[in-house]
Amino acid sequence: MSDRHASVSVPVLGKTNKWWFQDAGLRRLYFLLLVAIMSSATNGYDGSLMNGLQSLTYWQEYFKYPRGSQQGILNAIQSIGAIASLLFGPILSDTIGRKFTIFIGCCVICLGAAVQTASTTVAIFTAARFFIGLGSGICAIASPLLITELCHPRQRGKVTAVYNTMYYFGATLGGWITYATLRIPSDWSWRLPSLLQAAPSIFQLCLVLLLPESPRWLVAHNKPERALTILAKYHSNGNENDEGVQFEFAEIQAAIEFEKHNSKGKWLELFRGKPNRMRIFICLCCGIFSQFSGTSLTAYYLAKILDGIGITDPWYQTRLNGFITLVNLFEAWFWCLFVDKIGRRPLFQMASIGMIFTFGIWIALTAKQTASGEVSYGKGIIAMIFFHNFFYNMCWTSLNVAYPIEILPYNIRANGLMLQSFATNLALFFAQYVNPLGIEAGSWKFYFFYEGWIIIQAIVVYFFFIETKGKTLEEISRLFDGEDAVQALKGEAIGMEFQGDKTSGTSYNEDVMNGGIETIHDYPKDSTGNVYQRRASVNAEKGL
Repeated sequence: MSDRHASVSVPVLGKTNKWWFQDAGLRRLYFLLLVAIMSSATNGYDGSLMNGLQSLTYWQEYFKYPRGSQQGILNAIQSIGAIASLLFGPILSDTIGRKFTIFIGCCVICLGAAVQTASTTVAIFTAARFFIGLGSGICAIASPLLITELCHPRQRGKVTAVYNTMYYFGATLGGWITYATLRIPSDWSWRLPSLLQAAPSIFQLCLVLLLPESPRWLVAHNKPERALTILAKYHSNGNENDEGVQFEFAEIQAAIEFEKHNSKGKWLELFRGKPNRMRIFICLCCGIFSQFSGTSLTAYYLAKILDGIGITDPWYQTRLNGFITLVNLFEAWFWCLFVDKIGRRPLFQMASIGMIFTFGIWIALTAKQTASGEVSYGKGIIAMIFFHNFFYNMCWTSLNVAYPIEILPYNIRANGLMLQSFATNLALFFAQYVNPLGIEAGSWKFYFFYEGWIIIQAIVVYFFFIETKGKTLEEISRLFDGEDAVQALKGEAIGMEFQGDKTSGTSYNEDVMNGGIETIHDYPKDSTGNVYQRRASVNAEKGL
């Protein structure tokens, strides 16, 4: 085997106990990360809230039974706010840090919830939902970045997958709260759940400043000492000399230095070279596919669907809404346990194929029910909604955000996630605004739009989605450049594990400027092989 294909052995990343809860540093870390994870709950609460409010008599009467385009914009305005947040969310995350950006987003959400609670007209209610979307969008950029960049490599896949599943935690709260407030014989039946929409953000505001900052953000802002301290505190219980932490720290430095010296500007970098274009293509697909899988029909318009199949009891509708979100929550949590066992790509494939069949049966049952009016078909549709959600929850809840973050290198991670969020919210806006119009105009025939997108989803996943399990973030980012580039990065990180080590004869920065890292960009040219050989000899002298 030639040098350029040699596998570079690396230290074990963090010699922690078998289970994370046996390790004091990881227990502290994941308890604190719950604060960032709660950002996803706000979005889930919003979707379930709007589903529930549309079944509440007092809300319908107060706002004079909104229908058609007015009903669509009431739901879709939240996505417009989220799209607006993309103008400055990535800039805030990269400038002031991840956790302070979350703080700002939570403040905006609380403002929106207060205005929504006090609304006296449809216009004020709509404006309030814009601010809720704006704040949620800001948090949705910073929170998954912080979670992914702080997690220990051994648990990163599961924890980042959990982030988006908390959407259903918020949805479950929203669903059952609106069910409970249905008993209130006044406008507080809808004002109270509107006020409680601020609860997750208030929880975050109380604790978010206790979170550590992202080590990768600190290294990128010339604060390596703080970055190493944080990595050691949470990944090796404070031992800065831990071999795994030293390697992880060196790998972060190597990747960020390489990106600094090879970037042409953050926006241009998104589309520079085939690997980055492929990353962005996958990010956009994740955003679109997550909303064009048919689940948006029940996420915001369950009451309308149930009305169409003859189930009009508001008590039944709100109870079913709460039960669906609860089942979704446990399914999403269940599948999170398998992202590192089964892998990302197989989960995406199984989900896509399963949804093609379940949604097809859903369409057939709806057509039969529309033609015959028999209640039995309506019950079959409800059952198929649960089966369809089962396949959707395999991956599109947990990995919709986690997978794009994994495949993006640090220098374009925030802006790449911004594009993924843009695609998500644009598709969601379409679904929120067009779904009620499509259901009224075309009924079950409108559903073929989503069936077509699920088929496209299955094709794209098969040909373009790569496997990422078992890799560090820096190694994943190099998979698009080929496995050789991953091995070269490992070699660089091992060689640079101790900055300024005299054994190598050069400092870390000199290595960067003299081609130690830049040669990776030209891989697999002969110069890269020479770098690996030089590093191997250095490691031998160090006794690594």
